[in-house]
Amino acid sequence: MEEKYRILYVDDEKDNLTAFRAVLRRYYEILTAQSGEEALQILANEKVDLVISDQRMPKMTGVELFEQVSKDYPDIIRMVLTGYSDVQSIIDAINKGKVNHFITKPWNVEELRLILDKALETYVLRFRNKTLEHENSQLVIKTAKMEKEHILSQYEILKNQINPHFLFNSMNILSSLIPRNPQTAVKFTKQFSKVFRTLLEMNEELTIPLEQELDFIKSYLFLQKMRFDKSLQIQVRIAKSKLGLQLPPFGLQLLIENAIKHNIISEEMPLKISISNEKDYLKVENNLQLRGRDGTSTGIGLKNLKARYKMLTDAPVILQSDEKVYIAKIPLI
Repeated sequence: MEEKYRILYVDDEKDNLTAFRAVLRRYYEILTAQSGEEALQILANEKVDLVISDQRMPKMTGVELFEQVSKDYPDIIRMVLTGYSDVQSIIDAINKGKVNHFITKPWNVEELRLILDKALETYVLRFRNKTLEHENSQLVIKTAKMEKEHILSQYEILKNQINPHFLFNSMNILSSLIPRNPQTAVKFTKQFSKVFRTLLEMNEELTIPLEQELDFIKSYLFLQKMRFDKSLQIQVRIAKSKLGLQLPPFGLQLLIENAIKHNIISEEMPLKISISNEKDYLKVENNLQLRGRDGTSTGIGLKNLKARYKMLTDAPVILQSDEKVYIAKIPLI
């Protein structure tokens, strides 16, 4: 059953309230009040779509009532109903009470219904328009936020990858390889160029297949292994069925980079990183041997990764650690 509109009729004459309710209750839900004060109490506790008030009432006139209503309940339709042809009351009702319609007594039921229906139709359209404007505003804000986060994401990716330490270490390795092992130097150069080419090519993408990320990781880990040799031990176990699932570009690389950046890596204390899938999550696990102060972090990279995932899925990024192990799980989409 369709819900009826709620109309509040305010009049100090009880007979008028009874008559109004009797002829219109079939079409609307009618609330009544014998004074402006009583009407304000009802409005404070009840949802009302439209208020009709007599103008000349003791203590509080219809205009005075609507002045208060327009401040506290600006969306409610306001109508003055009076039998007096008082021009000043009409002017005051429009200017002070911001009344939507002026109705004279005696009123005709059909004419009154037509006026009420048109006013309520306008009310509904106005409400829907405000709702659409709000939704559109929220969508614009959300889109702007996503664009900002995407730009920040791109910047963070570039900042993380093309950083002085990574570049400096790679160049040192390459310069040492050239005189003593030219073939390996050529291979290193190819992998190095592949890392940066992939970075530039995939930087604009929101998601990429896991298989593509793993292909990039092979080149990235080749460079890292040249630096750390056996002190960095990597194990990859990914089910073939998961290779087509998506993740943000360089999401896996960020987790590996974090592990390398924040942990001691030496022959005596090798860093062991395991990459696997756990249901629809990619799991990166490493033994925990933090560097101390040099291993501290602002956490910007992980915050950025979480923000990128929020744009894509409700599934959370999971970070767990104890005294021995650090585990990061990122959703595969």
